[in-house]
Amino acid sequence: MNRILLATDGSTYSEHATEMAKTYLKAWPEARLVVLYVAAKDHYAYDFIPDVVDEAEKEITERIKTTTEEQFAGFQNNVHFLHKSGHPSKTICDVAKDQDVDLIILGSHGRGIIDRALLGSVAHGVLQRAERPVLVVKK
Repeated sequence: MNRILLATDGSTYSEHATEMAKTYLKAWPEARLVVLYVAAKDHYAYDFIPDVVDEAEKEITERIKTTTEEQFAGFQNNVHFLHKSGHPSKTICDVAKDQDVDLIILGSHGRGIIDRALLGSVAHGVLQRAERPVLVVKK
């Protein structure tokens, strides 16, 4: 295990995935971890209030980055934070490929088939698109 991608949105579900990523870093102390936050601006009324959306995303990104630094304090030399904008599942898979990761770790919201059909699911999308192994961590 050389490189791991942890996709996070700062949620409680992502915290469980973070704990799993720590377990992997302990098992493979030479591994590198890329912590990725993807801003999905298509969920906002971006065309109408771009400055407000950009400011909100900046605050969210900084909060997630700070939390990541705190959570991985003992692994700071092995952890790199990355922020991207785009469709979350596609962007996660693209970054996984670009970074040549051995594993993608992300949390699951535990949605059922009806929610996936109506709302979509990042975890489901990553599972369908990924060219790398994926570990979906449930609560």
